[in-house]
Amino acid sequence: MTCGLTAACGTYASHVEADDAALGRVVVYRNGIAFYERTAQVTDGRLSLTVPGDKINDFLKSLTVKDAKTGETLPVSFPTAGNNASDGKVEMQVQIAEPGVHDVVLTYITESPAWKPSYRVMVAGDDVKIQGWAIVDNTSGEKWDNVRIGVGSSSALSFRYDLRSVRTVFRETLKGEDRFAVAPPTGGSTYTTDGRRVQVLANVDSAAIPSLDDDAFEPYLESTAQLGDNTGGGRRGHGTKADGNRRATTGATAAPAPPPVAELAAQLNRSSGKVMIEGYAGEGERDAELRSSDRANWLRNELIREGVAPARLEVVAKGKVEGQGAGVRLVQAEEPGSPELADGDPIGESHFQSDALVTVDKGTSAMIAIMDDKADGDIVYLYDAESARGNERYAFKAIRFKNPTDSTLETGPMTVYGDGRFIGEGLSEPIPPHATAVVPFALDREIVVDREGSTEDRIARLVTLQRGVLRTEVQHTKQTRLKVTSLLHKDTVVFVRHTVRKGWKLVKSPETYEQTGEAHLFRVALKAGETKTLEIAEATPLVKAVDVRSPAGVELVRAYLEGGDEVDARFAEPMKKLLAIHTEMANITQSIEGARERVEEFRARMNELQGQIVSLDGVRGGNSLLKHLQQKLREMSDRVQQDTIAVVDLQQQLMLARIRFQDGVSELSFEERTAAAAPPQS
Repeated sequence: MTCGLTAACGTYASHVEADDAALGRVVVYRNGIAFYERTAQVTDGRLSLTVPGDKINDFLKSLTVKDAKTGETLPVSFPTAGNNASDGKVEMQVQIAEPGVHDVVLTYITESPAWKPSYRVMVAGDDVKIQGWAIVDNTSGEKWDNVRIGVGSSSALSFRYDLRSVRTVFRETLKGEDRFAVAPPTGGSTYTTDGRRVQVLANVDSAAIPSLDDDAFEPYLESTAQLGDNTGGGRRGHGTKADGNRRATTGATAAPAPPPVAELAAQLNRSSGKVMIEGYAGEGERDAELRSSDRANWLRNELIREGVAPARLEVVAKGKVEGQGAGVRLVQAEEPGSPELADGDPIGESHFQSDALVTVDKGTSAMIAIMDDKADGDIVYLYDAESARGNERYAFKAIRFKNPTDSTLETGPMTVYGDGRFIGEGLSEPIPPHATAVVPFALDREIVVDREGSTEDRIARLVTLQRGVLRTEVQHTKQTRLKVTSLLHKDTVVFVRHTVRKGWKLVKSPETYEQTGEAHLFRVALKAGETKTLEIAEATPLVKAVDVRSPAGVELVRAYLEGGDEVDARFAEPMKKLLAIHTEMANITQSIEGARERVEEFRARMNELQGQIVSLDGVRGGNSLLKHLQQKLREMSDRVQQDTIAVVDLQQQLMLARIRFQDGVSELSFEERTAAAAPPQS
């Protein structure tokens, strides 16, 4: 079945002319070419062809000429470049040496507009039927009269190449001794010898990167030391004693504002290819390699948290480089290689051909039926919060079906009909042969999804510990929790789309899923009005420098020590003692805060009592009440004195604990273990 359409004439108005060779078959491809097959009966030993100048090179690199009976390849002659006719056309002659009548078959390719697919899906109960149509544009300038038209696509490459021009090769004359004067290739750095162009994406100064200097713990210690001296007001704490260390950091010096990592991550996500993160140490810094590595790994970790694929980020510790200050530089090398496939590029191969002969006038188009088959499928829901046109709150109504053909169904619009009426439209990605696809076509808000996310870091492997800075390999886990609720009055199935980006590994997910490209489709069966919860977790390793003296570092180390049997004994035993001291310091700090808040409350009450006593002075009959208030005032004063003495005593205990903690940290150091850490368990 075909439908005729009028097409505007474009740049493809010329065609190969062969009056004695009838056009029998045309196959139009998606990569800008068309395949032509002609047949001719030759009686005088020659067949003449007229080829336009703009088609000559494609024609020469693809032409095949055979005797249909014997299969013998026949020669073709044509004038050299510069001997064209006045209209730019080239006359060619197919030559047959043997006399008699010969049937000749010619095939060749020329440029052509790509064909365009569209689909119709008819749903009736449990039955699904798919129709496919191809729109073909005849801009060749030749009428396709009673030809068999096909369409196809593949990953085959096609290009232009000059085969007609006369090509001469210049040869240099050398004397025998000249050969020894040929210079060798010039050496140099990898940035210049491999032909890459390096683009600097960003420079981050060291002032914008959190520091792990030896003095990083001092603000915490100073803030705890000042707690006993400060008698200012404050609210009563309600947290646990273990949380006291968090409140104690309020007096710490604020760190420099971080660089705009979110904007940088967005820029990287709009591009492709690997990015090198170069870390640099400054003049006079000790352990230059470690310092530069820490800075580069910090930026890498932050970019990963902002959604950049870990596999794209490579850390290079440059150490000290003359003329380069301390900080981080991001560079991207434009490496030669195969480009990444874009959306809509061929996946597999497809070939469809019309069963009937078709006539398509020049300058017109035709809609050709390429498939009309039943398929296994049903109506489902698809939750897609990742795509550009996705939705984070509701799941889309979708058609799920299996491609019934041996060819790939190319990207195209898909109109869905149900029970004899229009119910929606979708756009499919390429669907490989006999693969299952889920194509959304409507948003009826009957499936509601509540989404929550969190992250967690756990130490997986210890590397080094020097002067209180622990360098580790951390398993960074990103967790997604989805609560899926059905508002329907019937059972349904929801597929949740989740893509695991390169460098991440899925460690927790529902067991039932399908694969579509790089994305997982997790299947959730819901009864009418039912709610189910999905948990998806993925992990990636990070190299991280942790200050074991900081509150965040203490919590990370504590979780590592409680994690299992894979704990390094050289680190575990002394660190447990340090954690006990740290807990003692936190408890003392909590007690100091509590005593200070009680003193404030008592002093506020004493001021109230003073005012009441003054107001009772000289009041007849108020002696008993006055004595009672004076007694309370003395009790409050005693309590203030007791708490003040307690604060001084606690401050001395805190000072001793601080010295013991600092001494323990100074004594604690080790190098990397020889055994590698186990990978995250899936």
